[in-house]
Amino acid sequence: MIRHLYLSADVSEGLTGQDRSDLASRAVGKPGITIAGVILTIASLACTANATETINLTAGQQITQVLEQSLLERVRNDHPNVPDEQILTTITVNDATANLAPCPAPLQVDWRGSSLSNRLTPRVACESLGWQVYIPVGLTVNVPVVVTARSLSRGQRLSPADMSLAMTDVSSLRHGHYSSAAELSGYEVARNLTQGTVITPYVAKPPVMIERGDRVIIYATGAGLSVQTEGEALREGSQGQQIPVRNLSSRQTIHAYVKSKGVVEIHTQ
Repeated sequence: MIRHLYLSADVSEGLTGQDRSDLASRAVGKPGITIAGVILTIASLACTANATETINLTAGQQITQVLEQSLLERVRNDHPNVPDEQILTTITVNDATANLAPCPAPLQVDWRGSSLSNRLTPRVACESLGWQVYIPVGLTVNVPVVVTARSLSRGQRLSPADMSLAMTDVSSLRHGHYSSAAELSGYEVARNLTQGTVITPYVAKPPVMIERGDRVIIYATGAGLSVQTEGEALREGSQGQQIPVRNLSSRQTIHAYVKSKGVVEIHTQ
């Protein structure tokens, strides 16, 4: 079951974030269907309605139904294994929108290129009747993500004991997250972190394998051939990162990928 909390605009605008959370928690186990006024409902995701069923719904019901389906599809694309009970949507339909003429054809939803976030405003249009509205939609998707198990200092290398998993609303995370602590082992902390901080690519970096000025081995591979020569790194780099390297034989500067400690690689055709 997907949990949904519906609020009309005239009520929802006066609620604080805590008020919304309290309403959502009280909505569990109290089903109901109304579009105008305060609406608290827990409903199964609506299946695609055929033309006859669609015309029997109010415009407000049509809008909430199509947004539920479209939003769930987007969530499933990014998080295919998230249980339904870990997804909460808040769809705000005001009275004027709810009382529009019902659309006789399927509604068109345009998310306007927005990536998934906790606040969205998709455009919903009825092309046959010529009306369109912008609907405020709130989204919460709780999944386990990697967080710090204790306070960490800048420059510290991550070990399994430094990390744990915690249920977190990923729709509110703007800088990414990790789902497995194993992939972060050996990474360096970019700044001081307190316990419980979500580890993102901005706060944990792959360990530097080559420092600026290091002598490195340049491997050039391609067309069945492999050639190596010496070079000098002109910038530090982590594994897989491309850095400028000066070929000590030709004195030319090339760009190569860090393969391992003291080794870079270029691919030629």
